[in-house]
Amino acid sequence: MRPVTHDLLSREATDWHQQGLIDRPLLELLLQRYARRGEILATLLKWLGIFAILQLGLAVLASIAFLLNSALVAAALLGAVSLGLWYGGVRLATDPRRLYPHTGAILVTASLAGVFGALILATIAFTGQRDDPPIPALMLLTSALGAFTAYRYRLRWPLLLALLLFFHGLGAWHTYGGRGAYFADIQEPRWMAAISLGAILLGLWHERRLEIGPLRRCIGFGGLYLIFGLLYLNVSLWFLTLPRGPLAWVLAFTAAAIGQIVAGARLHDARLTGFGIVFLAINFYTRYFEQFWDRLSIGLFFVIGGALALAFGYAFERWAQQNPVETGR
Repeated sequence: MRPVTHDLLSREATDWHQQGLIDRPLLELLLQRYARRGEILATLLKWLGIFAILQLGLAVLASIAFLLNSALVAAALLGAVSLGLWYGGVRLATDPRRLYPHTGAILVTASLAGVFGALILATIAFTGQRDDPPIPALMLLTSALGAFTAYRYRLRWPLLLALLLFFHGLGAWHTYGGRGAYFADIQEPRWMAAISLGAILLGLWHERRLEIGPLRRCIGFGGLYLIFGLLYLNVSLWFLTLPRGPLAWVLAFTAAAIGQIVAGARLHDARLTGFGIVFLAINFYTRYFEQFWDRLSIGLFFVIGGALALAFGYAFERWAQQNPVETGR
């Protein structure tokens, strides 16, 4: 059984337990049945891969900064290295013996990061402008290359990078502001919300139609579309309500969160339900903060907020116990 199938069955069993469909002993039995051997090693390899991607990405940025004096040569060198990484990564990731699948996928993803750096250097070399290269357009181009690689060789890591570059290229950005402060913005949250909704619908269609048909070897791709779509949809709607945004957007944000909860319950999808609950709570806390932060003392503000959170949590738990999820629909 493929590792992705083990993961899918384990996740589904956990969702059944959270929805009250199976009890704890049966959940433990199912998890034991579908647990993968060498799970600790696999997790270690996964996190080592993430660390490797970060370090290689930093190396790409360092190369850009160091070689700006000869951008054309730097672009050629970095492009050649990226091509070599891509070729070696594809061979390792698609090896029928599956000896180094994680390493192969990581090398392919790192090669795409290198391609992005090479495109920046090439643009600087041919335009002579170092200060304002067309980063969004290059992100979208690299995203297309990543998506092509992902579908051509059935690798999820390149699709993850492709979606990240796609949404950032459309106008989402974040930065570290120093002293523990982070800043995030979306250039046009209305358009981003519409595009994110399309990504959600594509993810659901991909999972429930394509991955059991013509793209059955691309299991997990639809989940990536769904997760990114839910994240950017909710963040876009949240940003539209800040600071003290129009009531129409507040109501739209609330309706979208409730709609995700209802859709998750109907489709038995904990991801929809989870995002809906989290961002509904963020919405309520944001409105609570806007109305009462300047009117109450800090202690009273947090006491009332905590009491309300406990009350809502208790009410939702009672409702879930009295209205168990029905199967067979």
